[in-house]
Amino acid sequence: MREPTPSLVPWSASTDTGTALVCVPWAGAGAGPFRSWGRVVTTAAVHGVRIAGRENRRHEPAPATLCGLAAGLAAELAALPWPRVALFGHCSGALVAFETARALRGLDRAPELTALIVASQLPPADVAGDSVDIDRDQDRYVPDELREEPELVELLRPVVAADMRLVAGYRYAPAAPLTVPLTVLYGSADGRLDRAAVDGWRHETTAATDVREIAGAGHLFGGAAWHSLAETVAAAVRPPASQAHGPDRA
Repeated sequence: MREPTPSLVPWSASTDTGTALVCVPWAGAGAGPFRSWGRVVTTAAVHGVRIAGRENRRHEPAPATLCGLAAGLAAELAALPWPRVALFGHCSGALVAFETARALRGLDRAPELTALIVASQLPPADVAGDSVDIDRDQDRYVPDELREEPELVELLRPVVAADMRLVAGYRYAPAAPLTVPLTVLYGSADGRLDRAAVDGWRHETTAATDVREIAGAGHLFGGAAWHSLAETVAAAVRPPASQAHGPDRA
């Protein structure tokens, strides 16, 4: 499968629903973790977002601002012939997905946004960038399976730090709420997030908001929880019956 843009890596074939699921990773991660989702999500073509500065884009300069990253991603999506897009964002990626959703509504010929799904992140209005401590918190974003590989961890640290700086510089700007269904996910074993902490997301849309706890999941949804997360996201992007038989516009 050919990559449609520098940022978007396809992990499943096109579907007859005309919907793409675009997945934005957590701090330090790339498109790779979403490869397995192509076998789980069957109602949308899964694409992972590969941000500059990592994987095969590691020699490109990292984004300067989170909102600039989101605006660039929105422009890439608007240039593609997809009728519909659902956005998923994990941790810092949730903020990128949210700001991308906002940016899409200001563009001509943008695809229809059908859903926004976010995981492991405070509501945008509650994100206090000044409280980000890169030295203290960056190990939180290292997957468990990599912790026993110190050389890999050292390679990952600068990428994590770059993404954490994006969050540190993020300033929420009040705007009209979105109008799409919103699914908010958190792990029961996160330690820093619970239902009360994430409930404020519901103010960011006029459509229905579904807040769900994933049993046994930590902040990064490691191990079996990653598959549970994929299944939950798959249910959230299931198209309405009127769209189940194919796209309604070219």
